[in-house]
Amino acid sequence: VVWLPFHALGLDGAASLLIPGILSQFVMRCAFVKLYHKVEGVIQMSIEHHERTHPVEQDETSSSSGDQQPLSETSRLRLELNDWVSGVAAGTGFAGMHAIMLYGTLLASEGGNIGTLYQDSCPAVPSIVQSAITAFFFSIADVIWMLLTFFGMRRRRMYPANGEDFQPLFVSKVWGALLDNGRFGGNMALLATLVSHSAAALVTTFNMTDNGCVLSLPLLGAVVVLVALFFRGGLSRIYLPDTAQRSVGDSEMTQRHGHAD
Repeated sequence: VVWLPFHALGLDGAASLLIPGILSQFVMRCAFVKLYHKVEGVIQMSIEHHERTHPVEQDETSSSSGDQQPLSETSRLRLELNDWVSGVAAGTGFAGMHAIMLYGTLLASEGGNIGTLYQDSCPAVPSIVQSAITAFFFSIADVIWMLLTFFGMRRRRMYPANGEDFQPLFVSKVWGALLDNGRFGGNMALLATLVSHSAAALVTTFNMTDNGCVLSLPLLGAVVVLVALFFRGGLSRIYLPDTAQRSVGDSEMTQRHGHAD
């Protein structure tokens, strides 16, 4: 169904395959993170309700901690999840499915055959090796794209569209926090996901020509390196919002108290 409108518009060949695939994956990432936020909100409401209905347990916890910072019931019951952990886990899942589609089908079809398959796009390298390298690059990119999506969707949720002033693309010279830590920065992260995915898919079209892998594989690796540098330099230091950083600190404090007891 996704490909039918492009076929009706006469977009055949690589365009009819790449454009719907890129857009559908982008939408699925955003939808997944949005669902994650809804589940996160339900869990948070449940924990806060538990705090209101069990005030005695909270008082006992506070009094037993002595001079230490009191730990709320929310900190004790909250799932050990944050955008770092969830983004890497979800990205690994997307990468696994992508690798199966890119590499697993070829590996399964060639497993029982005698001989080695070569293609005109890369006559010096077996097709199974070429597909493995492509799947490797896309697997790394899938994890980074999911992390960027988590950052973008989180900032869009934290900062509504009404009343925010326009910010420049790079707001500081601090490596790891170059992007705006607001809605605009989140939009730039989502845009970077879409653009870099389009670039990665576009360079694979060189495989449609003879010896095309000489260009496609190095360029695909370069795209992955660039998107990794964008993530590392743009938002790695500001990835978690302040509330999540405090939650991580509370969790670490809870673990230290547990070991001390």
